[in-house]
Amino acid sequence: MVGRYLVVFALAGEGDAFRLGITATRKTGGAVVRNRARRRVRELFRAERELLAGWGGDVVVNVRQGCAGAEWAELVEDFARCLSKLLQGARPRAS
Repeated sequence: MVGRYLVVFALAGEGDAFRLGITATRKTGGAVVRNRARRRVRELFRAERELLAGWGGDVVVNVRQGCAGAEWAELVEDFARCLSKLLQGARPRAS
């Protein structure tokens, strides 16, 4: 799911465990900007953990330009919208 500040991918897995992967390319900015964006996404993931209740799998977040400097409320809204839409249609792992 593509949002204003994030692109989120999900793949359902077995059980309730889930993993988070974060990518931030050089297009996002310098090292300081990329690291700040990654820290913000990790905090989003911790804060919005209830969205993932009862769901297990892998979530990959690609950071887009503007993520590091975005207002926190906008970032939370973008992440929650992307994640909720994505988890509704997350496909199971191939066996």
